[in-house]
Amino acid sequence: MPQLSVIIPCYNDGHYLDDAVASARQQTFTDIEIIIVNDGSTDPSTIQKLASFNDPLITVLHKENGHLSSARNHGIRHAKGQFIVTLDADDKFEKEFIEKGVAVLQQDASAGAVTCYLRSFGLKKYSWKPLGGDIKNFLYRQESCASAMFRKECWEKVGGYDEQMKAGYEDWEFWIRLTAAGWKVIVLKEYLLNYRVTDKSMLLTQSEPKREAIVDYIMEKHKALYWQQLKEAVIERKIIDLRNPESTTVLLKNLYWRLTGKKK
Repeated sequence: MPQLSVIIPCYNDGHYLDDAVASARQQTFTDIEIIIVNDGSTDPSTIQKLASFNDPLITVLHKENGHLSSARNHGIRHAKGQFIVTLDADDKFEKEFIEKGVAVLQQDASAGAVTCYLRSFGLKKYSWKPLGGDIKNFLYRQESCASAMFRKECWEKVGGYDEQMKAGYEDWEFWIRLTAAGWKVIVLKEYLLNYRVTDKSMLLTQSEPKREAIVDYIMEKHKALYWQQLKEAVIERKIIDLRNPESTTVLLKNLYWRLTGKKK
């Protein structure tokens, strides 16, 4: 039985699959299985590519289109590994990611997930250093890459990805529930994920244009968590005090750091 399962959802992205699969097959950690979930692809070349895989480590599952959360959940339900790595069909990990991530989860019982630094390629080039952390970080901002590693136990206990979320940020909402359950997200401070930006990338075409509606959904779903954090801030006087400019400056600096990940 493999120790880790790599889940690759695919919807009409067959021309990128070889890169994603190769990045999983070339990992320095080899006790893995690879599960590709065909999420109702309609593109003939993608269907042909999916049929071409002939590798004992690779399983291809087929389902009706249900979007990313549904595809990930479907793959994880069939996964044999105690650890899960989600990898989008157009992205690539560096070869050390799984080995280093598994080491973290084996050594730190409080760690529920492992992410890393990200570099983009394709239409846009940028880098991102997520902070990871606990629930206080994730309530206010996405602090983990979507393609990341976590314990299957975590996925089971928090109920998987929210399949109602079809426009993106489903990973952010998943991390909120994972950290609210008491686990931490650990960051490997290396650029180990290569994120491809295309003209159909969900972040550009759906998530960002619908950000306000998605945030409304997340905050309504987790109203008790957001309210508790606000209550604690008021009780501990971690709010802006208009009579004390010095405390206001400190708070604004802390808020800037939390929202941007940069210290002034």
